[in-house]
Order: sequence, then structure tokens, then C-alpha cells
Amino acid sequence: MATSHQYDQPIPVPHTQRLSQTIQPGQALSVRGNVPPDAKRAEVNLLSGGTEIGVNAQAVLHTNEGWGKEERESLPFKKGQKFDLRIRVLDESFEISCDGKKVHEYKHRASFQSMEYSQIKGDITLTEVQWGGQLYSLPWETGFYGHHLGTGQRIRLYGVPKGDRWNLDLVARSGDILFHFNPRFREKVIVRNSRRGNTWEHEEKEGPFPFENNREFDLIIINDPHSIQMFVNNERIGTFQHRTPNPTGDYTGMRIEGELEMTGIKLNI
Repeated sequence: MATSHQYDQPIPVPHTQRLSQTIQPGQALSVRGNVPPDAKRAEVNLLSGGTEIGVNAQAVLHTNEGWGKEERESLPFKKGQKFDLRIRVLDESFEISCDGKKVHEYKHRASFQSMEYSQIKGDITLTEVQWGGQLYSLPWETGFYGHHLGTGQRIRLYGVPKGDRWNLDLVARSGDILFHFNPRFREKVIVRNSRRGNTWEHEEKEGPFPFENNREFDLIIINDPHSIQMFVNNERIGTFQHRTPNPTGDYTGMRIEGELEMTGIKLNI
């Protein structure tokens, strides 16, 4: 079941949205909402040539019923529950996932770059509809806006684990790792640590392990005054007490590497 999202507001259905630019591989349509208890039918269409399927509009992807050969999967939505649907554009196909779990891969039957509109209608309520994301090459490094991650600021990472380990590091100007976040799938633990002067310090491993391979996640890292706060899919999973004397100014950059498909990042939000 999808997690509630703060400040969710209803969006009228049917909902049609014109795309502001040509879609590129790695981008995804994110649709969040709720399935009413009496729901019978809903659909998501990606269109070119018009806002309604007809003589002038071609359906690049139609998730309810198709023309020609239909592709069907077991229904991932449950009546009376929230859902999080994502349709990611890949070079050869659309990858469709629900609540973080891949449910289908739909090979392109028309050019995805011809898409002009997204259309959602039927027996659902909507709280979020947006396009975003891209595919990143790892390892990936960046500095922070204003040269540091300030108190109260946060990082939001979107990704899909693809193996045994990946890590997110917050680093200092000296190159020291002030916060090391390292999910390990074989051990089912998230190791948190720091490394100063080429020496690893005390590991912290307690807490839940909310990650699954090939399942999308949202990770939020918040720089609070006394600790790093960690949330996965809007659920708090732990804290890490600062090991640096100036947490307001010492976190100057970030590095992400490992067996991860990184699809989105937001900094200093």
C-alpha cells in the first residue's frame, strides 16, 4: 500500500496535462491517489496529437485496454487504499511500477518522444501527478548550493536497488566522510558510520531495513541541529548523531555509488 504524503490535495478527475518538453529516457510519470471502495475502472493514457483518443490523437501508452494485442497483468491496486503508480520511460519500453514494485514492461509501439499529453480518468481520486527524474551514472558527486548542507535542509534521493550494496556519503572539504549511509542487502542492515583521517569509526546498524532489490524508494536525509534524520518512503528509520563540531557548515558535498539505479535527486530543500 502506498504511503500518505504530507500536504496531499485532491486533483480533479478526469485530469489532462500537456507536457512542457520532449520526454527523455529516464523520466517518469508519477501518479498518486486513492482507489474508492466502489471503483470499477480507471485508465492512464499518454497521447500525441490531441487530448482525447480519436482520429487525431494516438495513444502512445494506454494502461487499461489496447488495440491490437493486449498486455495484461494481475491488478496491483486495492479498493479503499492509496496507490503510487510510476511509468518510467526507457529506450525500448515503458517500465510500470505500483507502490515501488515493478509490475510490467511495455515495449514501445510508437515513438515516446511524440508524447504531448498525459490523461487520467475513471474511478480514482488523485493527489499528485507529475513528470520528473532522469537516469544518473554512478559514482555521482556534487557540492551543495551555498557550499554546505545547512541546518534544517534536506536531500531527497529516488532510486531502485540493483544488487548487494550502495552508499550515500556526506563529505567535508578535507575529503573526510562525515556520514556514510550504506544499505547491505545480504545482511539486511543499513550501516551508518564516518571516516576521518582514513580511519573508519564506530558502525551503527540498528533499525529497520526497508529496501528491496528492484523496488523503487524515496530516501530523505535531514540535517537537524543534533543529528542526521533518515526517512524511507516517508517512514522514519533512524538518526545519526553528528560527529563533526560544525554540522551547519561542515557537510560540503555528497557522493553516491554502488549497485543502484539512481532516478532522481533534490538538494537543499
